[in-house]
Amino acid sequence: MYSLVFFLVLNTINVFLVSQVLDGFIVTGGWFGFAVVGFVIGLLNLFVKPFLKLLSLPFIFLTAGLFVIVVNAVILWMAQGTLNMLDLETVSLTIDGLGTYIAAVVLFGIVNYLFQKILR
Repeated sequence: MYSLVFFLVLNTINVFLVSQVLDGFIVTGGWFGFAVVGFVIGLLNLFVKPFLKLLSLPFIFLTAGLFVIVVNAVILWMAQGTLNMLDLETVSLTIDGLGTYIAAVVLFGIVNYLFQKILR
């Protein structure tokens, strides 16, 4: 339970930081919106990402791991689609263009790495 709450808070902070840095990464709904987006991304990372990585394993191997960026961009795309499907009144995620997807994935990775280094 503790780790689930911890990762929810971490994803919420991560979504907030990325939305502050990138103009094309827009989250509405205030802190509740950041928490919902972080929760959706966390669930997709937990349940969908392992299957995507397994299916794309040959590409990950051929590109020396760089294809994981594409997998993570697909997770963000799925998060955006999931939030649109949920049709919450005050919460939305808008990501403008492929460049923003890739920049967001790289920023998510950097922030996660820094949090892991700080918290160990």
